[in-house]
Amino acid sequence: MANVTGTRRRMRVPVLTIVVFLASTAMAIAQLLHPRLLDDLQRTPAGLHGDWWRTVSTLVVQDGFRGQGVGGVVGGVLNLVFLLVLGAAAEQAVSRWRWLLGYLGAALVGEFVGYAWQPTGGGNSVADCGLAAIIVLAYLGSADRLPAFAAPAASLWLGFLLATWTPWLIVAGIVISGVLRNPKAAGSRGFRAVLLIFAVVVGAVLCGVRNIHGAALLAGLVLAAIPAADPLPATRAA
Repeated sequence: MANVTGTRRRMRVPVLTIVVFLASTAMAIAQLLHPRLLDDLQRTPAGLHGDWWRTVSTLVVQDGFRGQGVGGVVGGVLNLVFLLVLGAAAEQAVSRWRWLLGYLGAALVGEFVGYAWQPTGGGNSVADCGLAAIIVLAYLGSADRLPAFAAPAASLWLGFLLATWTPWLIVAGIVISGVLRNPKAAGSRGFRAVLLIFAVVVGAVLCGVRNIHGAALLAGLVLAAIPAADPLPATRAA
């Protein structure tokens, strides 16, 4: 695996990412075969009035797979694709406990905010925000554990988040993704800070328009900034 600093490291097998991805994909397929699963598992106001499991089960169904046309289906598929890509990258930078903290912590914040801002919905996109946040902080601090695709993928995800508000803003993610592909980016803390600034701006903007991804992203950044008590073991050079 070539990382952003140009050295080569053996990529850690992203076991946790693969398990969560396969489970989420299996549930998405089950939802396509049995559409009522969305009604039974998605976030609804009932989650605060007895159906407590909905706050978590909503992460394994995709509301875009029903009633939103091709665009909604694409959104659901992207949630799963970015889970795999961002998750695999984040698992190179932090321990699996930290991965779970970011994934579930950001998701829970997004879901509870969702009860106020968007009472009905489902999908793992809020959890993906936690994975993106791990990459953002890892890239700023020490990029040498991240694969080369990590920072550009995180910036594309941030662009997609903006596109949930105004579609053309995905261009911002594409542009910054291109900037981070510059070889100078990995060696310059100033370049690397661009991704953090972009993430904070995206989180603030989306919170301003009452989009639950903004709350999830900012929560993910806070969780990723907590000092680690269980550092990732050093990877061996390939």
